[in-house]
Amino acid sequence: MAFGSKRSASGEEDKRALETVLKLYTALRNRNITELSEAIGEECRCVCNFISIFQPFHGKKQVLDFFSSLMKHLGNNIEFVVQPTLHDGMNVGVSWRLEWKKTHVPLGKGFSFYMCHIYQGKMAIRNVEMFMEPLVHIEPFRLKLMGFVMTVMDKIGLFKGKGKKAIPYVLLSLSLMIALLFFM
Repeated sequence: MAFGSKRSASGEEDKRALETVLKLYTALRNRNITELSEAIGEECRCVCNFISIFQPFHGKKQVLDFFSSLMKHLGNNIEFVVQPTLHDGMNVGVSWRLEWKKTHVPLGKGFSFYMCHIYQGKMAIRNVEMFMEPLVHIEPFRLKLMGFVMTVMDKIGLFKGKGKKAIPYVLLSLSLMIALLFFM
């Protein structure tokens, strides 16, 4: 169903689609694979831009493996904080951010779009598209990164006319920071 078209789904289906998506985030927060599996449809497809390889995941097993890996990498101290932004029939949009659990420090933000369907009498997620803002666009991180680079450059004397001797150190520092961005 296209957005803005007349709804053919009942209000109950609207509610069930939103509840299913919120159930997915509750399962992620609780690290509950069984609950996660109940929310995901058998032929689910997932696309996500915040992993190192941009590839779609097809089928329940691949999507569950992706979310399991995501839970593992996020650890016990990082959680999703979600805010539904749109739900129109079987389509649900969610704005979210990652936060440090204990201090509620924001670590990143993104948007996800879900398409649900009824499969064997049960509401399930059929399509997931997750997009996260790149880390270098997150203001506090970018400022800290810039401050670190400037401190390193100042310490090695790049601003005091010792530029030719400092070039290998600058390249090493930049390589290290790029590696940290991609592998953290």
